[in-house]
Amino acid sequence: MKVMFPRIIAAIVLISVGWFSHSLVPTSEAPKAPQRGGWPRPGGMGTSGYEGRKGNEEVVPVEVSSTLLAVIRERVRSSGILEPEREVTVLSRVEGTVDEVVAVEGARIREGQSLCAIDQKELLIAAEVANIELQQANANYKRLEDLAKTGDSSGEVLENARFSKERAQAGHQTALINLGHSQPKALFDGIVMRRRIEPGQYVRVGDELFTYADFEPLRVRMYLPEGEVQDLEKGQRCVLRSESDGPILTEGTIERISPVIDRQSLTVEVLAIFPEASVTLRPGSFVHVDVITRTLENRVVVPRKAVASRQNRNLVYRLLADETVQEVEVVTGFENDSIVVIEEGLSIGDKLVVQGIEKLKDRSKVSVYRSIPVEVDELTVEPLQTEAKAPNVKIPAGDTRAAKTPAAKTPAADTPKRKKGPKRERP
Repeated sequence: MKVMFPRIIAAIVLISVGWFSHSLVPTSEAPKAPQRGGWPRPGGMGTSGYEGRKGNEEVVPVEVSSTLLAVIRERVRSSGILEPEREVTVLSRVEGTVDEVVAVEGARIREGQSLCAIDQKELLIAAEVANIELQQANANYKRLEDLAKTGDSSGEVLENARFSKERAQAGHQTALINLGHSQPKALFDGIVMRRRIEPGQYVRVGDELFTYADFEPLRVRMYLPEGEVQDLEKGQRCVLRSESDGPILTEGTIERISPVIDRQSLTVEVLAIFPEASVTLRPGSFVHVDVITRTLENRVVVPRKAVASRQNRNLVYRLLADETVQEVEVVTGFENDSIVVIEEGLSIGDKLVVQGIEKLKDRSKVSVYRSIPVEVDELTVEPLQTEAKAPNVKIPAGDTRAAKTPAAKTPAADTPKRKKGPKRERP
């Protein structure tokens, strides 16, 4: 028994040492296959280390937007200063002291209304004296005319009396005209812009008294290059803004287009008239004017950022049902800073990539993180169908047809609940 006990202890120790040694020595097993999502990155990131890959293919995060059916209004843009339709500066026609001032700045005046009175007493006296002289001349002429009939007066004396009578008539009319000039009257309805006189002030002939103007309508003079004027004509619609892309304040029309080109600036003067501009704006304001030159009906519109130019081709990337994109060559038409009209290649309801295009190619895998509407200018683009109502038209991968006139001809828009026929799937 004493001999067996030490042997048992030694065997247990040897077994324990062998087991621990085996656990410390690396085995020759083959490495395990990487988990879905790729090999783990250093630093213990595990399967989340390579975001943007599915299997071995990179997934590009993108922002998308849908095509839009709209009416496009082409326009010519310019700017200028608002001016009154008519503006008049009243100058003194007589000399004297200002007795009364009726009109003040900002006052609305009517046609024929008196604006002020200058030296009424002296002018009234002068008119009365001229009237007396006229009566005297008339009486003298009448007396000599009666004498000439009886032969008691010569023809020469009668002729001189007639000249004196006519001179007295002219003097009386002059006195009446001066009396009228001492009370200048408004020639048309308007608003007083400036007043240069005060009661008791002495004025001379030619001194400025008032300036008044007609604010209905207001006008803008634009100076455009000859090439832009070719699309303009009298009566065309135009709109007014206080800022370049601000809200529309009022509408007007083209009133006149100059027949000549200015030699110094090589521009053509165009006059636009705005009947209701004075409701919100004042004369002298700097404004922006857009003239509508042409209207395009039923056009497919996409954001400008959705169109890429590569090797003299215009390309867009259309989102497919399997979360890949299809590279489509398109024919573009009218465009501005925010939108492009697609003449051929797309239909209403197509979803296009607008952010992340530089990383894409045909059949690239994508992940949509946001969908945005087409940003349009209220004047240039009039949507005919909102994005929420636009059908998502399924089009085969090789189809590059253009959207024909109205959206009603798009099958998905016509028969959204169509039951007959095989279901069309994306490739």
